[in-house]
Amino acid sequence: MNEQKKPMQPPNPETVDAAMAAAYVSNRLTRGEDALYLARHRAAQGDLEAAAGANDLLQGADMLAASENIDSMTAVVHSLNEEDLDDAMEIGSISGELAVISDVLASLEMTTMSDFLLDRSQRLRELAVDNIMRYGALRALAHTLDETGEMVAELGAAEVAEGTARLDLADAVSANSEAMAIAGEEMIAEGLATLAAAQGALDISGELDTE
Repeated sequence: MNEQKKPMQPPNPETVDAAMAAAYVSNRLTRGEDALYLARHRAAQGDLEAAAGANDLLQGADMLAASENIDSMTAVVHSLNEEDLDDAMEIGSISGELAVISDVLASLEMTTMSDFLLDRSQRLRELAVDNIMRYGALRALAHTLDETGEMVAELGAAEVAEGTARLDLADAVSANSEAMAIAGEEMIAEGLATLAAAQGALDISGELDTE
């Protein structure tokens, strides 16, 4: 004779409530811990971004200072090469005057004095040519320094902009980290409060059963 199967009894409502409470508590505690972990991770990222941003700002400031120094050097070189050109033209003028005087003395048959002045004239002419060549070299140097100063200034400005952007990002990450930490703590508090309430309900149920 086959045994009749006992009909399935619905679960005890208290058991269902306890299971639902346990699931909720587990969810709150797990999600809270995850939120706190992410908050700590993002806080560390924020610190790294802040450090990198501060470093970029320092490098940018150094580059801008270097650019100003290069500009000062460029101005000095410009001043020097203009002076060299003026000196070269004046020396060339004197050389020409001495050459004319030498020719006059030669026509007067004052050969010794004429040769001396001609030699001095040629020497001054060589000095004038050397100064003009140096003027060209200094002018090229000034142009190179000017370009270098502009490039360093651009790099410095870019570093400052990047540093500022990184600091802004660090602030945003830090704010997000704080918000996540608060949310995580609230979820854990909800889970613990639910657990405490469930435990209190079980204690009351047990006391009623004993009565």
